[in-house]
Amino acid sequence: AVNVLDSSGSMEDMLFADGRATLESVVAVMPNGNYSAGQIHFGGFGRESTAMAPFNRSNLAVSAKDTAWIEGSTPLADVITTDVGAMIGGGTGRAAVVVISDGRATDFAGREGMGDGAVAAAQGVVSGRKGDTCFHTIQVGNDPAGAATLQAIANVSSCGSFRNASTLSSASALQQFSRDAYLGAAPVVAVIGDEDGDGVLDPSDKCPGTPRGADVDYRGCWTLEGLQFETSSAKIDMRSHEMLHSAIAVLQANPNVRIRIDGHTDSSGSEAYNQDLSERRAASVEEFFVKEGGLSTDRFDANGFGELRPAVPNDSPANMAINRRVELTPLK
Repeated sequence: AVNVLDSSGSMEDMLFADGRATLESVVAVMPNGNYSAGQIHFGGFGRESTAMAPFNRSNLAVSAKDTAWIEGSTPLADVITTDVGAMIGGGTGRAAVVVISDGRATDFAGREGMGDGAVAAAQGVVSGRKGDTCFHTIQVGNDPAGAATLQAIANVSSCGSFRNASTLSSASALQQFSRDAYLGAAPVVAVIGDEDGDGVLDPSDKCPGTPRGADVDYRGCWTLEGLQFETSSAKIDMRSHEMLHSAIAVLQANPNVRIRIDGHTDSSGSEAYNQDLSERRAASVEEFFVKEGGLSTDRFDANGFGELRPAVPNDSPANMAINRRVELTPLK
């Protein structure tokens, strides 16, 4: 597997920030297994590469986090032919190539309209290998010509895919991308399985036993992602009703599963206040499930954990938002 991040001049400002964040999210959901992976960040003649090696999430994550905007032109054709081609070689194994870019391919002089050359380069890599080569392209931004180029690159083989980065904003979408892009290319060790079928392999699954159909986060935990309450309140925002009805559908399809509804907060406010708020919010979700879904109260145990069980450190506004969550934990 090779991840490619466009760090060229056309990806300045927010586009580069979005591209780097997308790469970090993609690395976080790459499957564990006995396969090789590398990473390329490029702009003009500049390259930052993480050499092909046995999959190591930590190394790839550090590389993604630390990459800087390189500037320069966008010689996507040369990157595919020279850098990607060298990394995956001409072997017989299945290879996944993930390209994160705005798709505005140029030559080294910066002349635009070089999308056809990038597509031809991808075709050359595919034809030069004995194994399947699957290009999975992710567009940052909405440039129409760039989208056409990335779509055409994805189409050079039947196993490729194209999507916009905006579609990867949820944990469930990222897990689906991981299944689409990597699992066919990653010969997962036979002893490693995914017993609950949530797309997170057992060694990495922090919440085993989630029911089929549940939308899990990168840890494998059934989190009601995007659940919103009114400020400092346990009243559920109307915008969250559709998402809660989706959770009800999963519960109705798994009638024998009992659930602990876990409310969590960030660390702002007093510990006592956060504990009370988390308990009230968990109770509100249980009430919604009972009233809107016709589910029995016997299936639920609502608990609040306040700020005591953060999913990530409370060291940034983004992380604090992650910690303000409600999780559904199956009871044995």
